[in-house]
Amino acid sequence: MNTKFRLLFFSILFSVLSINSILGQEDEEQSSDDQKEFQKLDFYNLRGTNVVDVGIGGSTLFGDYEDTSIGFYYRAGYKRALSPSIFAGITANGFNFSYNDIDQSLLSVDFNLEYLFIPNEMFTPLIYGGFGMSMDSETDVSAMKAQVGFGFEALIVEKLGFKIFYEYNYGFDDDTEVLVFDGKNDKFMRLGIGVNYYFGGTNQKEKIQKEVKTIKNSNPIIRDN
Repeated sequence: MNTKFRLLFFSILFSVLSINSILGQEDEEQSSDDQKEFQKLDFYNLRGTNVVDVGIGGSTLFGDYEDTSIGFYYRAGYKRALSPSIFAGITANGFNFSYNDIDQSLLSVDFNLEYLFIPNEMFTPLIYGGFGMSMDSETDVSAMKAQVGFGFEALIVEKLGFKIFYEYNYGFDDDTEVLVFDGKNDKFMRLGIGVNYYFGGTNQKEKIQKEVKTIKNSNPIIRDN
């Protein structure tokens, strides 16, 4: 009889603990989901779904070139948020090289995916990469390339960010002689400063505000200041 009682007792105890564990996991998952909604709301308050991207800086070649100097670089582009952290964008770029007594003006059109590490904060590191096409502004010769870059963005005010960035470019079609004439693939870097202007996302923000209001009413959460 005592053995049966013990088995019944431990069975009930195990069931209670299992139910509590399941409920605890559900609460943690719900809390995590709620936190994600708050973070999305912070993103739309600080940034937005569309970005106008402008910047200036310098560009120079990698390799053994005599009298290489940094040329002027400028860019303008547009980015669209696929999620608070991921953006897809296109940029038009103009840049100059000076090497071996040659001055060359080039253009490129680049397609990138960009990742913001902490998009719901005023300051965030970022990385990006993609493919593009370089063109000689005088000969109209073009060549494909790939680029990767990293940088930092700090919001001056809501919707307006200041950024610094560094970008490495690798050209695939050197036989077209777009940039250099030594039989090697073209490698060059661009670095600069710029401004991101964010706009859009009103509908998404209103939807999240309704969800957040429901969360607060059903289960108030105290957020850190």
